[in-house]
Amino acid sequence: MKRIFIVSCLLTFAFLVSAQGGQGQGGQRQGGQGGGFRQLTPEEIAEQQAQWKKDLNLNDKQFAEFKKIDEDFRKKQTAVRQNAAGDREKMREENTKLTTERNTKLKAALTADQFKKYEEIIAQRRQGGGQGNRQGGGNRQN
Repeated sequence: MKRIFIVSCLLTFAFLVSAQGGQGQGGQRQGGQGGGFRQLTPEEIAEQQAQWKKDLNLNDKQFAEFKKIDEDFRKKQTAVRQNAAGDREKMREENTKLTTERNTKLKAALTADQFKKYEEIIAQRRQGGGQGNRQGGGNRQN
């Protein structure tokens, strides 16, 4: 009887540990070695984009272009994560290319002052001065 109890406890523990592993969307970790990325909800993305509009003082035309660039970047970045198959180096290289591409497009869409401000905000976030993800879209608390 004691063995059955111990085995059932071990099985329960194993189940609980496996349930904590790589989970899907909804603000939880995505699995595997390349995991740790949180899939943002459409509401969170819209909130981040609105914060960028405010922080960079974007007009409606610039904001529409910014959203298009941001959404394209997010789609490509998600594809990179999914296709990296746990190869962190490959994912890092691809993300660097995507970031360069995004920044080139943003530089063309924004004024020099707006782009400078954008780079300053990104640098702050990388140093832990802002909240949210490191790809440039974190939620900011003012």
